[in-house]
Amino acid sequence: MIQKRKILLYNWIKFDEKENKGGGVTVYIRNLIEAMIQTEEWEIYFISSGRAYNRKRKEIYIEETINCFEKNCKTYQIVNSPVLSPAYLSFPNTEDYLYERKLKDIVREFIDKIEGLDIIHFQNLEGLSLSVLELKSEFPQIRFIYTLHNYFLFCPQVMLWKNDRENCLERQCGSICINCMPKDVWKEKVIQNQQINYDREHNGWVDPNYLKEQKVMEETYKNYFNTTQGKVDRKREELLARIFEAFRRKNIEYINQYIDKILAVSNRVYEIAASFGVEVSKMKVDYIGTEIAKYQLKNCAYPFSGGIFHICYLGYMRRMKGFYFFLEALERMPESLSAGISVSIAVNITESSIMDRINRLKQKFADIIIYKGYRREELPRILKNIQLGILPVLWEDNLPQTAIEMKANGVAVLSSDLGGAKELTSAKEFVFKAGNIEDFTEKLSFIINNPNILQEYWKNSKPLVTMKEHIDSLVKCYDMV
Repeated sequence: MIQKRKILLYNWIKFDEKENKGGGVTVYIRNLIEAMIQTEEWEIYFISSGRAYNRKRKEIYIEETINCFEKNCKTYQIVNSPVLSPAYLSFPNTEDYLYERKLKDIVREFIDKIEGLDIIHFQNLEGLSLSVLELKSEFPQIRFIYTLHNYFLFCPQVMLWKNDRENCLERQCGSICINCMPKDVWKEKVIQNQQINYDREHNGWVDPNYLKEQKVMEETYKNYFNTTQGKVDRKREELLARIFEAFRRKNIEYINQYIDKILAVSNRVYEIAASFGVEVSKMKVDYIGTEIAKYQLKNCAYPFSGGIFHICYLGYMRRMKGFYFFLEALERMPESLSAGISVSIAVNITESSIMDRINRLKQKFADIIIYKGYRREELPRILKNIQLGILPVLWEDNLPQTAIEMKANGVAVLSSDLGGAKELTSAKEFVFKAGNIEDFTEKLSFIINNPNILQEYWKNSKPLVTMKEHIDSLVKCYDMV
């Protein structure tokens, strides 16, 4: 019998949590574990941190949890972590992440308990402290792997997205980061809410006295916020500026010193990490595997042969995702072009004013079709007859899941030049300058007037990576000495 290798995967949130938090990374980890189980070559451990808080115990500790894979994967969570997750909840208290030392001791004890661990694969560091990486010095035989799913190493807000308005090009963290810091996060309030969630999950009910305390805390916070408007005093600002300056510098220093292999999920992520000083010799571009790749179409599902041209926007009603840019581009589009276009929008629209704007567009487009968001199983229906997906992100979106989903369903993607989506094909006709309505309109018009160009998208693209192919690639990184 072949001895299984032991791997510990870390993410800030459970891979089978019920609230659809954690985005594509949560889905990816679940798919990864499921694929690893099927190989029967791994003894799999998973741990999360920064979400579980038990009011009945003050110390930091680790508890075992149940999971959807049962005995095939052993799952745990760190309870009462001094570092909140996700990252934006820790943003106002970044010193917790930088300088806290107890988490290092807790994780050391956990590693010792497992015995014979071969690999620790960090999917991020949110919910942990930076000191945990120092354990590489104590366990040199364990391979430390880090996947760059986001930009947390370089940005305490994670996304390199400045003031919710523009792609951040700042070369150094510091006082400028204070303007991006969330004003509606109060650590004590977050922990109290998580304690109530913990009680509800573990006991099935919450003591009414705790709910009364929560109401008092909410009111106290509301009064505090109304008084301060979330602003910090001058002394705190000066301290935060120093902390943020140290944040990027120390992250890069630690990642270069303690991580054996750094995996970037796209070429663009690799380029950005290298520009900030991540050691190139340790980095590798490793496109993540996806379950949908098993069923991917490798050519245009709905070729255009004249008549109405169908485009689709999938995702979120967020500025950074380019939703508002897309809406404005539609409003400014000349009717000579728009009259021949049908637009599908699969977004959970939460503002009546936005719906009013969309309804007015019906006067100039051949059709406007609205879906209240989407689930993956609905995509074949939503993308039926679509010739072109639109991905107009205004930030360096690592590798958007929506782009992968559209491509897998045989829909070419016209994307902005930011982030990793443009790497799904090398055909330059399918990339426009981010935030530039004129360039977007020109590229869209060119594709419509030259429909054969849709085939170029597929001729110049590589197949999506399956989970099996991805695991084969990971094993090479795990085995490297």
